[in-house]
Amino acid sequence: MQNGQQVETAVDAGAKRNGRILVVDDDPCFLHVLARILKTADLQVCCATDASEGMRILHDRPIDVVISDMRMPECDGVHFVQQIRATDNKVPVIILTAYDELDTYLEALKAGANEYLYKPVETEELLRTVRTCLRYRESHGRVPPAAEHAA
Repeated sequence: MQNGQQVETAVDAGAKRNGRILVVDDDPCFLHVLARILKTADLQVCCATDASEGMRILHDRPIDVVISDMRMPECDGVHFVQQIRATDNKVPVIILTAYDELDTYLEALKAGANEYLYKPVETEELLRTVRTCLRYRESHGRVPPAAEHAA
């Protein structure tokens, strides 16, 4: 266990320079997989199993990008984005969904989501999207505009 903890700490120490990502998903297995992918890309990861826990983390810690599942009990991704934007937080939000629903996609972008990816998401697509959000936020000091194809 000691070795595993050292590796985890080393990854997190380097990650602080590269971005702090909050992942919100009610499926603990998927949450774990996403966290491992992001950590191997030298990103610092916080995990939450529901939107209220995600909001607490956003309130307590600086977060650079949020990745949220669309369908969760008690609060879906659209409402979660609305809660984030209601606090005037401009953090980029990426919504993940296993369902191909155009109305939900448009609703999420209208609520303030910046990207909308479909599960199962390819590792490179996820990392590319996260890096794009991080670069835009770093260079502009604000959230990237919603995807152009929403119009």
